[in-house]
Amino acid sequence: MDVNQLDFATWRTQFAPEIVGDDPQILDALETVRQVAATDCNILITGETGTGKELFARAAHRASPRRNRALISVNCAAIPETLLETELFGHIKGAFTGATNARTGRFMSAHEGTIFLDEIGDLPLAAQAKLLRVIEERVVSPVGSDGEVAVDVRIIAATHRNLAEMVEQGKFRADLYFRLAVVPIHLPPLRERADDILAIAGLCIERARGRLGRQVEGMDASARAALCAYNWPGNVRELSHLIERAVLLARKPVLSQSDIPLPATRPPRFARAAEESGPFPLPTLTHELADASLDLRSALESLERKLIDRALQRAGGNRTEAAALLGLNRTTLVEKLRKYAA
Repeated sequence: MDVNQLDFATWRTQFAPEIVGDDPQILDALETVRQVAATDCNILITGETGTGKELFARAAHRASPRRNRALISVNCAAIPETLLETELFGHIKGAFTGATNARTGRFMSAHEGTIFLDEIGDLPLAAQAKLLRVIEERVVSPVGSDGEVAVDVRIIAATHRNLAEMVEQGKFRADLYFRLAVVPIHLPPLRERADDILAIAGLCIERARGRLGRQVEGMDASARAALCAYNWPGNVRELSHLIERAVLLARKPVLSQSDIPLPATRPPRFARAAEESGPFPLPTLTHELADASLDLRSALESLERKLIDRALQRAGGNRTEAAALLGLNRTTLVEKLRKYAA
């Protein structure tokens, strides 16, 4: 199979079926993965917690020549510092008290495959130095051993932290950063790709009902509006967990807003922006009433257009924020803009 000969749509269906949405930032990230998957270049994936960094790592591994070998995932933040070295590089029998057997580290387990180092920004400086040596020399030294073991591993790292700032602060090694970020990929938060929310929710429903054995067919208008109005601080992961819970507890085949309890139905950051900027000024009907015909529908449409224009100006063209200022769902605002553009 020549992966490089596949068109984008076919490649995406084959190697990244879990990644849903048509936001330009997501499409750019997928295209980057497609271009570099067949190489051994290290990849650094950044983005807020829950944006799907591991899904992109899996796609890169699946589309690579290493696809038939292991993809080993390591959460650097979840391993105590005292155990990190032995987890990554292994140890020999008797290396320390309690080491009754030798242990194969994650790097050796990933030999000829891919290792995904999640939360790389939480890696202690001492471990960073050892990881840098592994990258440069392509060997690991198990704890307690004087020897070295050759490893052939493709590294994909991910973090929600700003590593460039950490380098300036002396909290992350600059040489390791540049070794990891050969191909940088940034994933946007869900609130910046609002048009993808319903598509992702639909996929989550489909998977949850199959896994949980529930007969849930979809969502009604109230549920869709609630999802689109929420700010999603936990991003795609939060949406997935929320939908799974709703499907599990659903009493009807169609989910409604009451089945999907959210902390707020309006993005908090937009609500604060509206409060800070003062009351939203209403245009007057003076001009509209100057028409002797007193066409109520035309006057109301004109007023609505003016309100939308002012909201968009205040929001700097951001449709999601403008919708929040107007007290509308983003999809409703988009439909109104399409109607007036026709």
